[in-house]
Amino acid sequence: SEIKMQKLYFLKYSLISILLSVMFRAEAQSNDLYYRSAQNRLTNMLSGKESLNLREAIYCVENAWFNDKLNKKLFYKQIERYADFCRAVSNSGRIIYSGNDVSSVNAQAAVFAFMTDTIPIQMGDSVYYHLPFGYNADDFAGEKNWSNMFVSTLMATGKGNCHSMPLLYKLIMDELGEKCWLALAPNHMYIKAKTQHIGWYNIELTTGDFPTDAWLMASGYIHLDAVRNGIYTDTLSLKQSVALCLTDLAQGYMHKYGIGNRKFIEDCCNTTLKHYPNYINALLIKAELLTKQYRHLDNKECEEAKKLKEKMDDAYAHIHRLGYRKMPEEMYRKWLKSIKTNIKTPFENF
Repeated sequence: SEIKMQKLYFLKYSLISILLSVMFRAEAQSNDLYYRSAQNRLTNMLSGKESLNLREAIYCVENAWFNDKLNKKLFYKQIERYADFCRAVSNSGRIIYSGNDVSSVNAQAAVFAFMTDTIPIQMGDSVYYHLPFGYNADDFAGEKNWSNMFVSTLMATGKGNCHSMPLLYKLIMDELGEKCWLALAPNHMYIKAKTQHIGWYNIELTTGDFPTDAWLMASGYIHLDAVRNGIYTDTLSLKQSVALCLTDLAQGYMHKYGIGNRKFIEDCCNTTLKHYPNYINALLIKAELLTKQYRHLDNKECEEAKKLKEKMDDAYAHIHRLGYRKMPEEMYRKWLKSIKTNIKTPFENF
């Protein structure tokens, strides 16, 4: 009968719905395991159970997003190839420099040229050109696709941003056995390096320039308290750089799964702050979680809401005291464009 047929259809589609629900839930739990695995690796590095390894930390973060499908061998090999290329450029004798740190200066110049300039390559009778990496202006903050923040995406597409570019620069320098340091500005990451002749200088990969600390402070929403408290313009240690990756992991998790699993996100941020107490992104994420939790409460006058609001207000007050000031997106775009100045490169006088 028609009623019996309707019941059979209803049963059929109910079973399909249940099956799909179980499949999606199992897949989500499986994918979540990749994030937990990455969290464990980074936590072990920071606690001393494993050696600190920035390249491995970055790979773990990006591999979790790709559900354990990012080829580790190729990821490592590509960085090694880049280092070999930069080593050849460094040995070409193009930089004339008399300091004892000539090896470091040549490496800095080579990696900078590799990332920001067109380099001719003679192969037999033919000349090929290595093209510079470009800036992904369409999705510079990873809002459309969080993987646009990744080193692996930069290597695959040739386009990156102020997160992936300095990370790749740092990884190549590490592969060459030379030193440079990550540093932060509002919504931004760049490289700090030094030579015997000129001391410290900044390397901005997105525009291929060398802005001074004074210029960054005058134009980049950097409050003096933020410098005093080590939020911006300071060099990051290896441990701080790995701790930063743990907050990157939490941000990727939020982009992929939302904030349903608050504990995972908070645990990542708390571990970061244990080893890098004033890391602003971790502090902001924790404050954001409190804000969203408060907004979802129906009764804002209950005791739970009052305590939550107090914690939220304390979190933002602490962030403000540290010297953080929010830079609007449009202001950030203008700021990036304004970096293009007439500053000489540190290598021009050698």
